[in-house]
Amino acid sequence: GLSVAISSLYVHISEKCCLTLKQASKYTIERDAPRTLNLRYEIINKWIEAGVDFQKNCVFIDEAGFHSQLMRGRAWSK
Repeated sequence: GLSVAISSLYVHISEKCCLTLKQASKYTIERDAPRTLNLRYEIINKWIEAGVDFQKNCVFIDEAGFHSQLMRGRAWSK
């Protein structure tokens, strides 16, 4: 008969496991539109010309949900 308070579980998960809740959202149609993809391509080419090395000195933080049809209002993030 183990009993754990929700607040204690939250403290353990957020402080010991370093996990937090974030707002999950669906992708918009504009995200994969040809215009948006072209703008991203142009920006990345400018960064490469400026000497940005994505494999050595960049950190990418993904704010998107894993599944495009994710329905939950909240999700765990690392």
